[in-house]
Amino acid sequence: MASHWVLALEQSQNLEVTQGSIAATATALKNGADLRLFMDAHTYEETLYFQQTYAGEGDAFAGLMTHHHSYVHRESLTDEPYFSLFKYDVSGSFSLLKWMLDNRVFDDSQAYPYGVYRWYVYDRWRVVYEHDAEGNCLTGDLDALKESIREGRSLKVGVKQLFGIQDDDPSGPQHISFFNIMQPLIKNGNAGANCDFILSSAPCWPFSWEDGLTLGVVWPWTSGEMTCNLVKPGHLPFRRTTVRRAMQWLVAEDA
Repeated sequence: MASHWVLALEQSQNLEVTQGSIAATATALKNGADLRLFMDAHTYEETLYFQQTYAGEGDAFAGLMTHHHSYVHRESLTDEPYFSLFKYDVSGSFSLLKWMLDNRVFDDSQAYPYGVYRWYVYDRWRVVYEHDAEGNCLTGDLDALKESIREGRSLKVGVKQLFGIQDDDPSGPQHISFFNIMQPLIKNGNAGANCDFILSSAPCWPFSWEDGLTLGVVWPWTSGEMTCNLVKPGHLPFRRTTVRRAMQWLVAEDA
């Protein structure tokens, strides 16, 4: 059976592009494409499934793992699992913050010379509705989005200027961040969604967790409002706030 996943970019250990292009991958992510990354780590091979993507100006893009759970810490098994919050881009370095269940955190970000990097995309999404930060329609049809919810279709949302929401600072480079929806709903004339965990860093590019990291539980709405419960890992409790952002609502063409 043929795979829907397309090899958009391959990089060698020294980060040379050996197949595809960075620009084409970035364009696919700006359209909301799903992203995966295969890497050869010499003693093992792995593919990372990203729950969130970042697409910025020019060729800027990154994949984020928002709720990866791990059992090994610095080559030793842990008594309990913990959260690993990852960011990968084409630089050859990755950001990794480990958040233990006892609220300790460890920054294990590093550069690692993987044998190969293969970036796969699944470009299956169509914008069904787009609005500005005040909820004014830009393109699409809100009723069509509501009907997609009623039909059980697969949806995702892209939030513009997501990075910086912890301070409600939309001043950084233009970007859009897409993340998965767990529970779409219709209420008071609007569509909204309970989403997977999301990650936000400083409003800059390039960024790393050294620039700051916030984990969020968010409810975006087609009114432009997004209810955010935010926390800096290791610094509970969560803090609730509401911001306004422009958004794109996408429906999968195949599900």
